[in-house]
Amino acid sequence: MNDDSLDEDIPTEFETDNPCPACGSKLYFIFYRTRITYEEAVEIETFFCKKCLYKSTQVRQIEREEPKTLVLEIRNHDDIRTILYRSPEAKIQIPELEAEIEPGEISTGEITTVEGVLSHILEKLQLFDDNDADPDSLARITKRIRDIIDGSGEKFTFVMEDPMGKSRINSGRVIVLKHTD
Repeated sequence: MNDDSLDEDIPTEFETDNPCPACGSKLYFIFYRTRITYEEAVEIETFFCKKCLYKSTQVRQIEREEPKTLVLEIRNHDDIRTILYRSPEAKIQIPELEAEIEPGEISTGEITTVEGVLSHILEKLQLFDDNDADPDSLARITKRIRDIIDGSGEKFTFVMEDPMGKSRINSGRVIVLKHTD
């Protein structure tokens, strides 16, 4: 698909009547359509304040592919270095660890590794306290994840469900399950 309207020149900024949530000055707005790796055609909207430098950006995908689920068996320490792209609507599951990462309301796509996802889970586990979860359970799951990252852990299944169909796992062993309506 070659659409010149998706590659505008320099984006133009417009002053709006919207007040900055940080300082109350008028916000400026930039709208831009372009193509980026993995997502292809996107619209980028940015509101920013010239006075206090507040900025809010949203990236919206224009094109979608068929929904799919990607499955990769992580068999050894080298496998956790596998690079992946998670689209903004993709959900990650690791059934053996009972771990799920749901996309947020303003989720953006990310390029990371399986190890990066595991590290992210560890960061989130540190936010729990005794009122949120059993301390012994938290300690066990934290140790399991650290063991995996350190190379002495168990095998597990890495699953990414993507209703947009844009996510990728860079491995020749990935199983791609297409969804049908």
